[in-house]
Amino acid sequence: MSFTPIDKMMERVNKNGDSDPMLFHELLYAGEFITKVTTLALIASIDDDRENHHYRLSHSLVRATGIGHWLAVIDEICTGPVARNIAPVMRDEHRVFGVQVGSDNWQYDAVREMHAVLAGVNLGTGSFDRKTSFRTWFTKFVEVRNKTRGHGAPTPATCAKVVKAFQDSIRLVIQNNPMFQKPWAYLHQNLSGKYKVIDLGGDASCFEYLKKSVSTATPVENYQDGVYLWVTGPRLVPLLCSDIDATDFFVPNGGFNEKTYELHSPITDDRRREDAGQYLAVPSDRPASETAGARELSIVGNVYTNMPDPPAGYVKRPQIEQEIRDILSNDRFPVVTLVGRGGIGKTSLALTMLHEIAKSDRYHTIIWFSARDIDLTPTGAKVVQASTLTEKEIIKEYSNLITGLRPEVTKDVLQEDMRSATNGPTLFVFDNFETVRNPTDLYQWINTNIRPPNTVLITSRFQRFKADYPITVSGMEYKEAEELIRKTAAALNIRANITSANVEDIIEDSDRHPYVIKIVLGEVAVKGSFPKPERILARKEDLLEVLFERTYNNLSPLARRLFLTLSGWRSLVLQLAAEALLHLSSDQRVNPQNAVDELLQMSLIERLDSEDEARFLKVPIAAALFGRKKLEVSQDNLSIRDDIQFLQELGPTKPTDLKNGAYLRVRSIFKKVANDVGRGHTQLERIRPMLEFIAQNYPPAWLLFADLEGEVGDHAERQIDYLKRSLEEITLGFDNRQAWYRLAFLYRQTGNVVGCLDAFLRVADIEKPDLNSTSSMVNYVNYAISNLSHSDMDSHRRASLLEPLRGLMEQFRRQASATDLSRLSWLHIHLGDPDTALSTAREGLEKEPENLHCQRIVTRLTGRN
Repeated sequence: MSFTPIDKMMERVNKNGDSDPMLFHELLYAGEFITKVTTLALIASIDDDRENHHYRLSHSLVRATGIGHWLAVIDEICTGPVARNIAPVMRDEHRVFGVQVGSDNWQYDAVREMHAVLAGVNLGTGSFDRKTSFRTWFTKFVEVRNKTRGHGAPTPATCAKVVKAFQDSIRLVIQNNPMFQKPWAYLHQNLSGKYKVIDLGGDASCFEYLKKSVSTATPVENYQDGVYLWVTGPRLVPLLCSDIDATDFFVPNGGFNEKTYELHSPITDDRRREDAGQYLAVPSDRPASETAGARELSIVGNVYTNMPDPPAGYVKRPQIEQEIRDILSNDRFPVVTLVGRGGIGKTSLALTMLHEIAKSDRYHTIIWFSARDIDLTPTGAKVVQASTLTEKEIIKEYSNLITGLRPEVTKDVLQEDMRSATNGPTLFVFDNFETVRNPTDLYQWINTNIRPPNTVLITSRFQRFKADYPITVSGMEYKEAEELIRKTAAALNIRANITSANVEDIIEDSDRHPYVIKIVLGEVAVKGSFPKPERILARKEDLLEVLFERTYNNLSPLARRLFLTLSGWRSLVLQLAAEALLHLSSDQRVNPQNAVDELLQMSLIERLDSEDEARFLKVPIAAALFGRKKLEVSQDNLSIRDDIQFLQELGPTKPTDLKNGAYLRVRSIFKKVANDVGRGHTQLERIRPMLEFIAQNYPPAWLLFADLEGEVGDHAERQIDYLKRSLEEITLGFDNRQAWYRLAFLYRQTGNVVGCLDAFLRVADIEKPDLNSTSSMVNYVNYAISNLSHSDMDSHRRASLLEPLRGLMEQFRRQASATDLSRLSWLHIHLGDPDTALSTAREGLEKEPENLHCQRIVTRLTGRN
């Protein structure tokens, strides 16, 4: 079966192995690649838990200085405690590595041939066992590699003697390695939300659904670009790197330092450096979180619970506290979520309110599950041991807590307890839900099983699930932030260093984010001075990563691009303008609204409404600083900076500008485009899709678009189309007289007499026109009608069009000049009323006997000079 990475490796072997020594050495490279890819696939097949085996094993491999380290990882996965965490659907594949088999099995033949190679290069090799395992193949290959390329120099004769056995052994492993027969693919998410799926091996049809997945109606995971192995779903294969063309594959090759590590392709011998930041933390046993639940139930107030103590130094937040109190004190909402940015105070709020509710008789038991893996302390972020990351660990934790009441707790028992309230209502709390493994599946399981009067409370940075009652936790109120600054400054003994101006600066620059406030004050305490809070945050790269890295990595490409764009411009941005730039920047059919919703759900941006209900977007300062750092290394840096410059040239928007609504912002966009086109900086056709997107979502912009088209486009038909769109879509409170006037003028320019007259009459319905404009329209219509044949316009159609115009002109009969009356007379003629036409012309001659127009009509109708 084909497997692209190995196929490409063997293409190199076949191309370069034109002699026995060359073939031998090429097979050594192939064996190393097989060993590394197999190791990484085994890591991907592990169900990660709070012991964090994925990170620990990957941490060791980026530092590996030889192939022996890779062999050690294979041994640990196959025979060590890690084996218990192999995904159930991968157990058969995993078993192949350890099962002892005899002859007539491919494993036996592959190991036997490799043993022959080893014996050929190392005369001290012992006898071959009657039974062996696939894992032994890697052990013997590593020995071969170390005895030759590592610490030896085999002669051409030696290579010739063993090369066939070597080639046969490699071939057997490639053909039968169970990890190479699983579905593999390279995934790349387009801006539209769909994935480009590059089939790498196995039956990759299981990945097909990703090509169609663009809906955000149901939560879907965003997969970062990379190589994936199918294990009940796409699993990123750590440290196996490629690109969207899948032309080359890279694996770790040592060279680790605090900044980067080396990736090497044995296929092309290319090398590149990767960021080592994610592998700097020591994968040792970690202390428990300060918000981890107790190991046993105790009585707090009127409930049995394991929840931790309420936080010290807590600042009351009356408005949101009341909302939480009201919702958790009744049983109308089975699933309640507290959603907000990292460090915004979700856990502190939850614990404070739960200890208050515990004094009531609403619940009999409160069970606290914590998935927190980072504690945000005043001195910085501390990595801690998460208590419950998986469904299995949640069941185990629950079992430990209620063992005395319900022995041998299983999944079914927990589900039953969530559905019933035999011993009284229970509140199940899941803190830091964004950290759990497979949050979508776990949430669905919780939501399916919870029943009133029981309740589930979830705290999370992500609002990707449809809770019965979601509560958004945002920045503190001004007075709450002041109180937090006062308390924290007192605790740090720096109250004398903080002026009222400093307090305002902290509150403004922190966006009233409680943890950011504490960090700023902690820096003041250390430095003894008060630098601008923004400068402090800019230096706290580790803090920014802790607060936002996990959230950022979960963003779709479209949402990520929007976040980086908004982060680059420190101003409120009209949501419509941001969406229009996204629309223009992609050559695919995208829905920018989805990107905005995603950033709101991830708590990375905030939204404010103007007085006319237009929406503006804002990135809090800490998130913006993080976004700017990410922008520096983004592959879309140049195009995103173009978008940022576009927004900057529109001018900043302050909160006080919200009273002006959307119109001024939209008008500034069209004004900028007009200037850019006029100066030759851009072409209207290139920018047209963006402007049409704006107008489709904000109808008053159609008029601005018509102005722009008239100024720089000079395309009458398009102006007509845009004016008609404005008249179709803008109704309530819109004075559309000028639009109809302009439409009449454009129809007149293009020779559309019917359209011109209809538009003029629409104006007349709104406001009575003056004599000059009415007379001018009558003259134009008379001339145009004279050039139409009866087949072009029958008498009935002519009457329906001209009667209203005649009625308008008749209203000006007394003040009309002889020329005006001659035009009215012609109108009577076109309507088939010669008698009235004659009397009207004679009336004109009474006012002006020498008027040639009236004289000609009289002559025409009487046949006399």
